Amino acid sequence: MTTIHIFTEEPSIKNVFEAILPKILPDNIFFRVYPHQGKQDLEKALRSTLPSISKIPGSKILITRDQDDTDCVKLKKELRDIVEDNCACEFSIRIICKELESWFLGDMDAIEQAYPRFKASHYVNKAEYRNVDKIQTPNKQLLKLIPEYSNRLTLPKLETSANIAQHMDLDGNTSESFNHTIRILRNWAIN
Repeated sequence: MTTIHIFTEEPSIKNVFEAILPKILPDNIFFRVYPHQGKQDLEKALRSTLPSISKIPGSKILITRDQDDTDCVKLKKELRDIVEDNCACEFSIRIICKELESWFLGDMDAIEQAYPRFKASHYVNKAEYRNVDKIQTPNKQLLKLIPEYSNRLTLPKLETSANIAQHMDLDGNTSESFNHTIRILRNWAIN
């Protein structure tokens, strides 16, 4: 029995994995998401919790973390150094460029389905959304785009991820970060 254990930096991405993994994984592969309260909490878990979970037969580990303002290559190496010393099974590290909300901006139709007052056709061909992984603050961008949030000062991340994740297209997302993550999960589903 294979189980994919997903270690995340924040709780909002759990909604995404719970929505998309049943569409990817066959019935004989299970998953469990371990959300953390920020980068330090995640790194602590990679040293303390990951070693015992990685020893469970059939385990595979996926670690996701937002890039934010850090160098992607350097960040991935730092995480790899921690994981290699503490993991006894196959693992993959996925850096989300820049933040989880980039994945949502990569699927304008999913945003429209979750928030019908938003019109994807007004944004999908604009130059600033052609490479959503380069948007510096995607959470602020998403907050500005969703009419239902016009009175909010901050994006309600858990609510937003729960609303959008259920509509995400696994094949049409323009976020390369999202596509790399889906690719590793599909790979694990067949191997």
